[in-house]
Amino acid sequence: MTRSLVLEPLTAEAFAPFGDVIGPQAEGARVSLTDTLQAIDGASQPRLSFSTAKPWSLPLTATEMERHNRSSQCFVPMDVERWVVLVAPDAGGKPDAAALRAFVVRGNQAVNYHLGTWHHPLRTLDRPGRFAVLMWTTGNKPDDEEWSTLPEAVEVIG
Repeated sequence: MTRSLVLEPLTAEAFAPFGDVIGPQAEGARVSLTDTLQAIDGASQPRLSFSTAKPWSLPLTATEMERHNRSSQCFVPMDVERWVVLVAPDAGGKPDAAALRAFVVRGNQAVNYHLGTWHHPLRTLDRPGRFAVLMWTTGNKPDDEEWSTLPEAVEVIG
């Protein structure tokens, strides 16, 4: 059985339980994520990576999610049209499937997942997208990311 989830526009208020939304700033304004860029428990190596994500079409099917328990993770679009963020709070060490949220993100919005936030891997819409990604690492991938299979597939629709 597959559950359907409708994309909602990304707003800072709706996304607050999962992380930060950084949108276009007024000229001369500055945003700092000092309080929510976090690294704990041996994640002492900053990792700034650059990636190009292939485009996907709606509907998207999600069967698993990931989280980083030692680091926040910030996605900054460099050349992106739209992208999808699928998140869930934690429920006993697994994503709370009943509380999943799906957001469509504009190409001028960055997202910083709070430490431990369950999220689906990066998916862009419309065309390939380039991102800068910032997180901290222990240097041992199994310590830096955790995966969980959802109890049922989730279909994200527009």
